[in-house]
Amino acid sequence: MKILVLSNLYPPDFLGGYELGCAQVVDALRGRGHDVQVLTAAPRSPVPRVAHVHRRFELIDEWNPNGLGYRPMVHDLNNAESRYVNAFNVHVLTAFLDEFKPDVVFISHIAGLGGLALVLALQYLKMPWVWHLGDCVPRMLCSKRWEVVPQLAKQFGNHVQGHYIVVSRQLQGEIEESGIALEGRVDLIPYWITGERPAARELFHQPGRPLRIMSAGNVSRHKGIDILIEAAGLLRDAGLAGFHVDIYGKVADPVIEPLIRRLNLTDRVTLKGVRPQQELFTLYRDYDVFAFPTNEREPFGLVPLEAAARGCVPVITRVCGIAEWLVHGVHCLKADRTPAAFAAALADVLQGRIALEPIARRGEAAAWRDFHIDTILPKIESKLVEASRQSRAGAGSGGEAYRLARMAEQLTQVLIQE
Repeated sequence: MKILVLSNLYPPDFLGGYELGCAQVVDALRGRGHDVQVLTAAPRSPVPRVAHVHRRFELIDEWNPNGLGYRPMVHDLNNAESRYVNAFNVHVLTAFLDEFKPDVVFISHIAGLGGLALVLALQYLKMPWVWHLGDCVPRMLCSKRWEVVPQLAKQFGNHVQGHYIVVSRQLQGEIEESGIALEGRVDLIPYWITGERPAARELFHQPGRPLRIMSAGNVSRHKGIDILIEAAGLLRDAGLAGFHVDIYGKVADPVIEPLIRRLNLTDRVTLKGVRPQQELFTLYRDYDVFAFPTNEREPFGLVPLEAAARGCVPVITRVCGIAEWLVHGVHCLKADRTPAAFAAALADVLQGRIALEPIARRGEAAAWRDFHIDTILPKIESKLVEASRQSRAGAGSGGEAYRLARMAEQLTQVLIQE
């Protein structure tokens, strides 16, 4: 099967798990004999050339803190080009479709590319697609800054219909509650882990021994790192001193380091900086629990699953995407998203009320059995095959799609400037 993959960024140019997951799917599909070509944006810094990766799109980098400008009109114009329509990128897409002639398109994250117009172009051309939703991308494409534009949301529901894969029911609910209907087929498929399973872990936390706690990812309040630090303070104040917290990742929030100092936790909480993903895989086995007090709208949360696969028990926000897939007391521990609740969960371990070893063993087994890409990929592959059978009768032409995109782009610019 010939599969075209659309992604705003593609490794080694990436922001996080969404782009890494896309690359993993591409490699796995190619490994199963499919002809997979990737159409993505010009990289933000030079990267090696790979024959099946075509970096032709223009990226409107709204993740760059300076990328949307300072004046409101500049911000709004760039917002529209990033999310609504970029005619140049529609031309790139239609030209590549003519060149490659895929059976189906696999859509990843397309904000930053004028993603709404790209999807509408696929609809106009009656090109079958499967959209992998690892975040609230349709809402983003129908929003001005972070407010949904009702008319765009309505038109999305009226004109966009295809096959969706969502990584959690929570994510699907968030999209639909914003007024955006996902018309067509919607399937629930989780994220995955990759690689070879290491030897089973043998050393686990025992009561009376120091509890080794880690966190990894974006070091910010959005990910709940302040909650973890305050929970450490509550443990210390309760006389439970037998623990240490190591936090890995880039500090993206200016309150984090001062908070550690203000609570006098420099002997208990250490910022360890950024580490390569492969190094983190090894480090998980050196810790007893992985703390994940993330925002409750977290679409999934892959890192706790990676930790569980190495016998490191996740302690996670009770309501978040990954919480749908793991069972409290069986594969993980769950807590309300407050310092007191996370401190209580950790105190239960420190004081011997919860034994980590059986949870760690069950979580590790479930991760490799149920969430490995070898288990997940056939489900994705079947959705691609199903979508590819769609009739293309009455399809418009690439030239017509480009002309419509040019008109929409110019009209959007006029409306914003007026």
